[in-house]
Amino acid sequence: IAMSQEQQQQVAPDSPAKTEHQPRKFYEIPRQDSQQPAENEEPAGHALLDYINRSVIGSYMPFNGPFGQRHLVYCDYTASGRALSFIEDYIRDEVLTHYGNTHTTTGVTSLQTTMFRDEARDIVRNCCRASDLDAVIFTGSGCTGAVHKLIHNLQLKVPPLVFVGPYEHHSNLLPWQEVAAEVIRIEPTPEGAVNLDQLERLLKEAAAEPGANPDRRVIGCFAAASNITGVLSDTVRLACLLHRHGALAFFDYAAAAPYVPIDMNPVEDAGLSYKDAVYFSCHKFVGGVQTPGVLIVKRALLSSPVPDGVGGGTVFFVRRERRIFLDEAEHREEGGTPAIVESIRAGLVLQLKRTVGQDLLAKRERHLCDLTWRELHGAEGISVLGGRELQRLPLFSFVVRHPASGLLLHHMFVATLLNDLFGIQARSGCACAGPYAMDLLGISEPVAARLEAALVGRSGMGQFVRSKYFDYPHRELLRPGFVRINLPFFMPDQEAVFVLRCLRWVGEHGWKLLPLYKVNPETAEWRAIGHDPFPERLWLSRVSYASGQMTYPASASGGAGGGRQRRRQSSSRSLDFAQLMAEADELVRRSLSHRGSRRHSDATQMFDEESGRLRWFLLPCEAENALAGDAPQQPAVDATAAACPVQPGRLLPVFPAAADSELPPPTPPLPPPSSAAASTAASAPACGLRNRRQQPRSPEKQTQQQKKQKPQLSQQQLLEKRRKKFCKPGTLWRSPPRNIFRPFLEAMEEFEMIRDGDRVLICLSGGKDSLSLLHALHQFQAYADRTSGPRFQLAACTVDPVSNSYDPSPLIGYLERLGVTYYFERQCIMEEAAKVDCDSICAYCARMKRGRLYATARRHGYNVLAMGQHLDDLAESFLMSAFHNGCLRTMKANYTVETGDLRVIRPFVYVRESSTREFADLAGLPVIPDNCPACFRTPTERFRVKQLLAEQECQFPDLYASLRSCMRPLYGLPGRGAALAAGDAAAASEPRSLGGLLPSLTSVLVFLLTLAFAAFVYRLQQPARG
Repeated sequence: IAMSQEQQQQVAPDSPAKTEHQPRKFYEIPRQDSQQPAENEEPAGHALLDYINRSVIGSYMPFNGPFGQRHLVYCDYTASGRALSFIEDYIRDEVLTHYGNTHTTTGVTSLQTTMFRDEARDIVRNCCRASDLDAVIFTGSGCTGAVHKLIHNLQLKVPPLVFVGPYEHHSNLLPWQEVAAEVIRIEPTPEGAVNLDQLERLLKEAAAEPGANPDRRVIGCFAAASNITGVLSDTVRLACLLHRHGALAFFDYAAAAPYVPIDMNPVEDAGLSYKDAVYFSCHKFVGGVQTPGVLIVKRALLSSPVPDGVGGGTVFFVRRERRIFLDEAEHREEGGTPAIVESIRAGLVLQLKRTVGQDLLAKRERHLCDLTWRELHGAEGISVLGGRELQRLPLFSFVVRHPASGLLLHHMFVATLLNDLFGIQARSGCACAGPYAMDLLGISEPVAARLEAALVGRSGMGQFVRSKYFDYPHRELLRPGFVRINLPFFMPDQEAVFVLRCLRWVGEHGWKLLPLYKVNPETAEWRAIGHDPFPERLWLSRVSYASGQMTYPASASGGAGGGRQRRRQSSSRSLDFAQLMAEADELVRRSLSHRGSRRHSDATQMFDEESGRLRWFLLPCEAENALAGDAPQQPAVDATAAACPVQPGRLLPVFPAAADSELPPPTPPLPPPSSAAASTAASAPACGLRNRRQQPRSPEKQTQQQKKQKPQLSQQQLLEKRRKKFCKPGTLWRSPPRNIFRPFLEAMEEFEMIRDGDRVLICLSGGKDSLSLLHALHQFQAYADRTSGPRFQLAACTVDPVSNSYDPSPLIGYLERLGVTYYFERQCIMEEAAKVDCDSICAYCARMKRGRLYATARRHGYNVLAMGQHLDDLAESFLMSAFHNGCLRTMKANYTVETGDLRVIRPFVYVRESSTREFADLAGLPVIPDNCPACFRTPTERFRVKQLLAEQECQFPDLYASLRSCMRPLYGLPGRGAALAAGDAAAASEPRSLGGLLPSLTSVLVFLLTLAFAAFVYRLQQPARG
């Protein structure tokens, strides 16, 4: 190789070590005229749009959900585009048949592949109006990789001052925060646009800043469109403003690139309106699956002598002690074997966008936006983020509000419901644009800090990875967000109307289906009860080559033909939109017909005081109560906080009043459901609801049914109607409902708690449980009279510890009106506890109360003490004893004290706490609030265990049934002095020997083996944690 004298000096051994660039020509492609159509050739227009829609692979693909088979309607092109069959066919037939490595022309495969890739780069350059002064670089991981490559090449010796827009995606925000001395976020205007006045003022202040480093660069990074609201930025005005003040202008086109023109060098204001860099992700284009990111940047800014990724393909020459990098940035910055097929596909999807034409694209975008405003106008429960004042893409984020409580439906639930009911694929979360999402949701920075603390946990960010899942798993539910849909330009109007009417339907009826779902608190995923979330999962491991060729089982939805047949079926099948709407209406009707049944425990127990105040969403148990007619319980959400405060101009109801003339002409209504559709709607599975009527009613029967149908009552009327069931006129006695009395009777008979001649003394604290027990035992007396059961006497006793925060004296008059013998014992327990050096005031108070109750019973001749602990209490004590004592023990259902003269019974061992709470509320029992100052350590151990059980019950609704069976050897066997007496929570922390727990070693071994096997099975079912 002949080298000049200057070059020989550069490679001499004694030359200084420095990074150098040299040009290298890898190949020469013969110059030929472009084979693309002439510029004045008109595209096929709407025929092309229909062709694109029919060619989407997997369009209308069937899948089996909890409510029957549905067909996929994809509305998440803002996140990722789907593949097109004609592009994949071209890739398979033309590109892959000639596939070889690039940067060489020695063989036909490498030559053709290299020419394909070079042409793809030229297509991108031409579609973005880039000049020879602009480098077009394919980057590996979308916009994220492009931004990092740009920052590397800027060679920022001094941390820059960076201005970012209000809409920025994390990929365009976080990298700058890592390298910049200061990142300033430009606030949106009240209408939601970029505040150009604020930007200009800050640019002037930065230029006039005294003592500013002259080497410091000022950079503006702005999103061309928001990926949450679709609001467009005026990139020309922004570029002019930035350049006028000496700043660089970078633009993120990730959300906008598939739909708007990208112009690196606009003609208007040519000296100022040019863009220094743009970057976008081709995988967001329809047909752009697995395509790389694209960075287009002025070559003058690529000042780094070393590429971002050093390796093969980036160097001119390498010897033992020296290397020289390539001079051409487009080759130098694509080290290693580049994404060859992916970049060719990127060229094809941009070619498709250019062929559709910007005029048609803009027309369709405007039409779809207008269609949305019209279809959602006046919709109940839906709030669309961002409003309609600004020009935007047909990209919409929204929240759904429960009308009675004002709480939102969790965005993950709404997205899941859209999938399960209608097959609509939507995105939920914050769309990786946290600051803008906080603006739109009305979450102030102090509240955002509290949400962050609740999500991270008190242990700090350093231990977040572990503590998040084990210490505070339920708090993932608190993460705020919304649901986002995107109507692509090629979607037919009828399909777009269907999607929008589904949103409207969910806004009005979605909360009524909340009781059919359960939530995983660790992941905030919502799943229909009793439904496998993905029964038809496809497995790579099921691919077999045993027959000498690839074989694999066909999916249930695709039929025997596998993927190709599934693609043909899905693309040729049209949706019966009216049928899906009819099925959804039928599902709500059946759900309302079962609104008296209960599927959910009180999930509010899994939130402590702070997380409870930050809770912003409706729980299934609250929706169940609302359907049953109970007044919805509104959590103690701060007035300025967490989740649903509405700010004018941010979270807008659909929609601001607009003149009818602004709305597009009406779209023809969806066709009425066919007879098959009506039949399917009537027989659709109800996911946990018993389908009592499999056949549609005849018109005559429907008319008769409508005549018999009672007028619908308001929630307040339903509440009063339910209360009348428990409140008999002329008496204060209340009849417990079946969910209390039936398990109460079961425990009474199973453990023979009361016998003939017993004198029963109820330990009455004035709480919901003991008051419910009083009414249950009174009802049992009447039941025993009717069924020849045991005859017994009933009385009650309350121990007043003489504390300002606990006053049970109102019980005196209440028991007198009931006609029950009542003993009211006073003892200054709190005062005595202050004098005694005790480790636990709770334990001391419980022992003193227990002694006083025993003494009262003996003094007045009672042989049975009845206590109100329920199944929840037993489960909590069981876990506390296991966690803190290493003992298997809990409260006994029926046992005799050590002296042998008293029996202690707990008739509510099979009753749930939620049942007593509901009964006390509906029956109007005079519950005495207990605000003991000794219990103000929040959260107490018992409260932590209660939260833990509530979280697990959300995932496993039969948890307490399993725990009841598990604890049967502990609470069921007779014994003396081995139980936790008087409901003492602190007694669980007092160690006792295992020998005093169970009467036989056999029972111990059987119980331990059962527990170990259950733990082993549970462990196998858990996903591996990295």
